Amino acid sequence: MKRKVVNNTLDVELYKKIKVLAVELDENANELIEESIELVLKKYGKAL
Repeated sequence: MKRKVVNNTLDVELYKKIKVLAVELDENANELIEESIELVLKKYGKAL
């Protein structure tokens, strides 16, 4: 998959929770953020 660097701001507490979850799951925080974007797209019928 082609990658794109993006600059975003996130709620500090939300990002902390994602980082903790990533450690618990032995995942990369970026992968979890991408997964959440995919879920939102699917919810609104715009999935890839």
